Amino acid sequence: MTRTYPDQLDPHNLDGDTYSLPTMSPLYSPPPFEYRDGWSQLVIFKSDPAILARYVPKPLTVDPEGIMTMTISKFFTSGFGAYNESVLTTNVTFNGQPANYSLFLILDSDIATGGGREIWGWPKKIGRVGLTTRDGMVTGTVERGGVQLVQATMALTSLVPASAMAGGSLDFINLKLIPSVKTGAPPEVRQLTKCAMSNFVPKQIFRGDATLSFGASPADRFNVFPILEVVDAFYYNSDFTLGDGDVVYDYLK
Repeated sequence: MTRTYPDQLDPHNLDGDTYSLPTMSPLYSPPPFEYRDGWSQLVIFKSDPAILARYVPKPLTVDPEGIMTMTISKFFTSGFGAYNESVLTTNVTFNGQPANYSLFLILDSDIATGGGREIWGWPKKIGRVGLTTRDGMVTGTVERGGVQLVQATMALTSLVPASAMAGGSLDFINLKLIPSVKTGAPPEVRQLTKCAMSNFVPKQIFRGDATLSFGASPADRFNVFPILEVVDAFYYNSDFTLGDGDVVYDYLK
């Protein structure tokens, strides 16, 4: 049954359905969310497919070349507001179709963290994310717990057409996991969900050489993925829509 949420922003109507908690002051509203004029640094690199296979759940298939992406962004959105976010993904296939599997996100917004985890299953944590341009370079940093987990630096070498970024999938698959309220019981939800960046319009696109390094932390283990080769890097601004998604695999059924 399709449900509507006319009262989801009404703090005086607590008897009806609310889209998110707290009921008197919901954290976020339903998608779609419109992203406008955000800036992103995208670094594409190769890692070890054998290591990736430990963290990518079946029935997804790991890319045999171990292609991964590290994206660090400044976003301006409807619903979530303005925030900075880092996204670590790897290329996979599901039922023969390419997609990006989300391994780890760090961002600086409780709204986008709660909404991302609860709606789609994005594996998000709160941290500090920076994206700065200086001396002809753009540098992205990710820090949590006082540890610098990511540093990505790219030279702003050339302005390129949108076709330079063509060919990558805009579909994202997440493992949505909600534990049971009872210790030791099976999870309430264990699903693979899929969503897409629709209406994606890249505008200014820079391309250049890049470096990427992962720091070591016992809580946030980016460094389990070796960086074998940096393949390509872009710095671009864009508009897109993040809408709802689909459950493409349910482990509990």
